[in-house]
Amino acid sequence: MHSIRKVYANPNLIRNICSVRGVCALNVVGDGKKTMWSTNKKNIQNYSTITPIMKDVSSVQIVNNALTRFYSKSKSTKHHREYISDSDSDSDSDDEKPKGKGKVKIGDSEFWRRKIRTLHSVLDVNNDGVISYDDFQVLAENFIALGHLKPDDEKAFRDELKTVWEAQFGEINPYNLVNAEQYLTEIHVAVNDKSQRDRIHAFLPYLFKAVDKDHSGFISLTEYKLFFKCVGLTPEDAAVSFAVIDKNGDGKLSIKEFVKLGREYFLTEDEKRISRMFWGPLVSDH
Repeated sequence: MHSIRKVYANPNLIRNICSVRGVCALNVVGDGKKTMWSTNKKNIQNYSTITPIMKDVSSVQIVNNALTRFYSKSKSTKHHREYISDSDSDSDSDDEKPKGKGKVKIGDSEFWRRKIRTLHSVLDVNNDGVISYDDFQVLAENFIALGHLKPDDEKAFRDELKTVWEAQFGEINPYNLVNAEQYLTEIHVAVNDKSQRDRIHAFLPYLFKAVDKDHSGFISLTEYKLFFKCVGLTPEDAAVSFAVIDKNGDGKLSIKEFVKLGREYFLTEDEKRISRMFWGPLVSDH
């Protein structure tokens, strides 16, 4: 028997998938029943061929999305490994990370929820209340249009956003829309799963490179304003945020600092951390 591999999609629907000689077992929490699914090949990565064996499930798509997320989250680019390694080695505090069984998970505070709702509003480029893959594409175009990314980085950036989308939200189609509460749920699951944690901020190095117009390896307030402009925030918001996160007051941020702050935004519930301003002013409590 193969080992059980956890797949976190919507936690209200899916808990795990295990493969046993080409057969997948899906636990559907809604009705408490274990439903069997099979593939034509032993490798369950070929998820397009999945068909139900039993008749007590509502949709083959639930499994398709779950498997898409499972295999997408394992992908990694050279840039992702390089910059995540840097930020991990220089973490301010180990209390950002889940400590294991019995310990409090990340994401239980209202402050953390405000941060994630804030990011949802930033990623909702067209301000329709939901995030779609179209929003991700527009976001990419906004940064690429600055003209500072090399062709290879442009492609890697698009690929990374696609991987992030599939890992977090599943299938790419016009009807896959993510509201704020769903986004909160997905991010809460991801930050508490070591295998998913680094994927949620893997696109940050590309944002930095896109606004580092002189390719100096540092960004100034002027360049930080470009970052905020691309995500629909004002120069005034950028000035306020930069003043907070430029901790040493030298007027610049390195890519290591930038990625570290962006990563910490997801992983800490400490309201005193300067990373709280990374994506601009937090949305109001509600």
